[in-house]
Amino acid sequence: MVHKRITSALLAILMIFSLTGTVLAAPVEYGEELQNMPENTPTVSFSDLPSTHWAYKYIADLVNRKVFEGYPDHKFRPDRTISRAEFATIIVKAAGLQPKKVNYSSFSDVKVTDWSSPWIETAKDYLTGYRTANGEYIYNPTAPALREDITVAIVKLKGYDVARLANRSIIEAMFTDYEGISESAKDYVAIAVENGIVSGFPDETFRPQNSITRAEAAAMLWRAFMYGNDNKGVGGGDQTAPTTPAPVTEPDTTPVDPQSPAQPQQPSQRTKFSVDTLVGGTGQGDVDGPVHTAKINEVDSLAVDKDNNVYFLDEEARKVRKFDISNGTVSTFRQVDASFDWDYTEDGNVTRISHTQFVPKKLAYSFANNRLYLLGYARVGYAQPEEYYTEIFELTPEVKLSAYENYFADPLNRGGTTDYRFFRINNNNEFIYGRGEDYYYNEYRNSNIYKATMNSQAELIGTSNDNTSASFSYTFYAHDFPMDVISTDESIYVFDTGKGYQSSDPKNRLTRIQLFPRKVETIVSFDNMTFDSVTVQNGKFYLSSGTTIYELSLDGKLTTFIDGKDLTYNDGNPIQKIKHMAFDSNGNVIVYDDGNKAIRRINL
Repeated sequence: MVHKRITSALLAILMIFSLTGTVLAAPVEYGEELQNMPENTPTVSFSDLPSTHWAYKYIADLVNRKVFEGYPDHKFRPDRTISRAEFATIIVKAAGLQPKKVNYSSFSDVKVTDWSSPWIETAKDYLTGYRTANGEYIYNPTAPALREDITVAIVKLKGYDVARLANRSIIEAMFTDYEGISESAKDYVAIAVENGIVSGFPDETFRPQNSITRAEAAAMLWRAFMYGNDNKGVGGGDQTAPTTPAPVTEPDTTPVDPQSPAQPQQPSQRTKFSVDTLVGGTGQGDVDGPVHTAKINEVDSLAVDKDNNVYFLDEEARKVRKFDISNGTVSTFRQVDASFDWDYTEDGNVTRISHTQFVPKKLAYSFANNRLYLLGYARVGYAQPEEYYTEIFELTPEVKLSAYENYFADPLNRGGTTDYRFFRINNNNEFIYGRGEDYYYNEYRNSNIYKATMNSQAELIGTSNDNTSASFSYTFYAHDFPMDVISTDESIYVFDTGKGYQSSDPKNRLTRIQLFPRKVETIVSFDNMTFDSVTVQNGKFYLSSGTTIYELSLDGKLTTFIDGKDLTYNDGNPIQKIKHMAFDSNGNVIVYDDGNKAIRRINL
């Protein structure tokens, strides 16, 4: 498993931080460079690296292992600051991985043709990106790798529940340069310091913006792999960056007119992608066991964890099932039972919310704390207006209520339905979900978008049911439920595939809700296409239509991501209908093929 190996590699770095506390500090200041020096190290010949250099043995050993390389002028440049792109590269090399060949980039400032693109994409889930003011997601590959960057990556890999455990007051009192730590990194630094992962400097500073040199990185990696938790040696091998760029879908630079239909741009080069069947395809049923005998009855939602295990929800059976990629088996992971019971207290009155009332709807996985969550609702009583509870449960390591919303259905809802089209966990480990009600009696649809932090009640952040500034609709009866969202610190981007009751309403629309100050604008609208499923990945929407998958950027550009005509099937069985999509940690697309009752992987 790619990410297991990356995790083992990077977790070993914890030993460095805990042993020295200041690996990134100047060696002379701390004098730790001679600890655990390698023995019987092969020699290397770099004109700027004498054998007396404090990091010579570390560098020589890692050069021999092909983790580090010198420059064409026969220099090593030990004191050169290491860039963020180089940081990604050495992590992948040290873990013994091959960089991925990809036809896309997760970051707007990393081109597919860049030498660093395969390395960054291989390790991207643990690397800190940046959101620009205009909504672009960048990596900043040429910038120096910083202490706080590494700290954030390590805490993510360790799986700490940052939202629950972080106590900033500890580092605020400890470090005189507390304000110099990026706001998005403070919780991670607090967790790391409190758990002994990193420490500060003798002058009571943390130096979050300090960069590291090639020599310091060599010492850090050598110690990590030689004396880390797994006691594995440094990887390596013949791992050179690809010289032939992978095919890429080139975006059109023509501005998008929000008032005119959007047309998908075609890839500049056609690429064949193979498809594997992971689960099912052998007939409908509810059967666990080895994949060659396991059967799927229905999949109403799916999620993929950091190890590429696939979780899928069968709403009718009220269970979450798991495909374990390590042993190729399917099992029932969670059955809705008494562990889902909880008490709602208001004004001293306690209402018991029973699992028998709970209807599971959507799954989501948090890479921030490596936990799986299940969203659904419970209907309590049958009086008018009807009382409902949106419930979000943590499923790992045990079932626990994480957030909720108490609401009353419209009293005019006669024969209507309540539904949830999306459930997301954003970069701040906050829940984002869409709840809608379809009122047959009045023939209109009411859609609401909510946000909730861990262990809290959800709050409304967008709606279609009024004409206020919070509304993402332009008419009262405008839209079906939003299909998915992308949440940033400043805005919520809503993609809606529903067609309103007024003939002038668009069938598809991308809307931006600016949070502060509240502003709603249509980025692009079009009604010339029909989409079967929607998901998000790395700040972009992915839309399936038949067996073709399109990519929609936040500026409204629509491109063909995977052309269904270019798919090849390793089992000879074509995909019939993509109903749900997700991405695994290798960038492959996991789809639920409803026609074949199978979970399948499109290998990118």
